[in-house]
Amino acid sequence: MDKLTIAPVSSKTESKELDHLLWEVLWKPFGLSRNVRDSFKLDGECVELVAKANGRLVGGLVANWTTPSEVEIRHIALKPEVQNQGAGRQLVTFLISTVSRQGCFRIHTVARNTSAGFFRKMGFKTAHGTPPEHSDFKKHGITFELMERIVEQ
Repeated sequence: MDKLTIAPVSSKTESKELDHLLWEVLWKPFGLSRNVRDSFKLDGECVELVAKANGRLVGGLVANWTTPSEVEIRHIALKPEVQNQGAGRQLVTFLISTVSRQGCFRIHTVARNTSAGFFRKMGFKTAHGTPPEHSDFKKHGITFELMERIVEQ
């Protein structure tokens, strides 16, 4: 993989590119509508990060501040050609570094069973609670796990 750059979204065009990537990777394979992300939005400040290789968007992460000291990773997606090459790790590491400087002590997510192993490698553990069930995903064998990581200050 070419040198990767991780940065916050810097324009409306970049945000639209990120939306398209999320749909292509996370929802289109399951037949979900192009605007499905709108149904997943939360209140609270949104953090959108992009991963670029040679100026081309190849990955992204969306998180929301859920309290003044907690952030939830909502979505993380990578183009297939850069998966399993460290881009996801770099996105999550960048997020942790950024939000820890802003007072975050806990990052949590609702991980698909297909990504729970990745989050474990990143230091996340199973969190208490009941994960959601989504019939659109369940029929494809996708289940969910609540996960969290305590952030060192």
